[in-house]
Amino acid sequence: MSDTKTVFAVTESINCPLYDQGDQVTLTMRSCSCGNGKDVCLVLARDLMNILVAMQSNPGRDLLANTEWFSCSGCTGLIKFSEHSITSELPPRTKDSAHQLLRVMEEINGRNIDCPFLEALQKDKIDNILDDFEPIPVATQTVLIKQNRPSLRLYLIMSGRFALERNKEIIAILNAGEIVGEMSCLGAVHPLWSVRALEDATVIDVTGQKYGHLLTSSATVLTYIAKLLAIRLELLNAVKLIDTRATMSGNLEDFSTAELCQVFNLHQKSGVLKLSFSDGDATVSFRDGGIVQAKFKSLVNKDALFAVLSKSDGFYRFIPGLSAEEEKAGEIGEFMLLLMEGVQQDDERAGMHRR
Repeated sequence: MSDTKTVFAVTESINCPLYDQGDQVTLTMRSCSCGNGKDVCLVLARDLMNILVAMQSNPGRDLLANTEWFSCSGCTGLIKFSEHSITSELPPRTKDSAHQLLRVMEEINGRNIDCPFLEALQKDKIDNILDDFEPIPVATQTVLIKQNRPSLRLYLIMSGRFALERNKEIIAILNAGEIVGEMSCLGAVHPLWSVRALEDATVIDVTGQKYGHLLTSSATVLTYIAKLLAIRLELLNAVKLIDTRATMSGNLEDFSTAELCQVFNLHQKSGVLKLSFSDGDATVSFRDGGIVQAKFKSLVNKDALFAVLSKSDGFYRFIPGLSAEEEKAGEIGEFMLLLMEGVQQDDERAGMHRR
């Protein structure tokens, strides 16, 4: 054993603050070291010392051959590891994983792909964070990330196009080589956008844990992410500015449909409230605060309004201005009576469901 190195590979990582699956730890008679510039965990070092003592105490018994895997003693997390190889030197890597991934992306798309994220990994020689990448198919219209919903993964687009949406309005189109989820996957904020596949696509994902290690170990990647965040925050501010000047928009989790209608009635607004639900879109038109038209799927006016008032999950957008037809149309009913009848019908439906 004095002339050899025993290399262990992490086969499973459960909330470990230091190591990820695929990381390697090298043990000799005199030292213990970790690849990728990572620190040596004292808990793991103690466990490896126990393995070394057991191997010395039983020279005739092949402890490693008879043990499928080992586990550390644990702290805030836990890892499992097994022997990777026993050799005087680690075999050289024939090709970095970022380079391999870029070649795969170009083969899928049939063209050269510009991917600053992979270039940043290569520059800092830490591209092995993608060693075990597996392409994930994404069907057309799949929502990969939902606005205001927790997301703990960073996605790299390998093929296909994705829409970057805010309140169901397309803000930008993302293509192969771009990443999404760069801010929300750290758990700092909920996603500011939704990301929806416009066609069949493929992505690979990076967990929040790996992404966190990546940012702390790579100045190049950190700089790239900072620039990307600046660009997307600038885009968000531009969208908000447009919304402030021309529209009012948001999530129905913040305001109910009934509350919105009361706001427009109280301030005697004229315009169209556009609503997007999972099962369809609706419009409610106001003139000087009174409701002159409502549409939802095949329903119109009162029936449409009552159906809309029962909704609690979706997005809204108020656009000032009416068509010539809406300017001349009479109100579909007295506002407060309409609202009271709609709320009453919703309560009755809720009561029937409870039975």
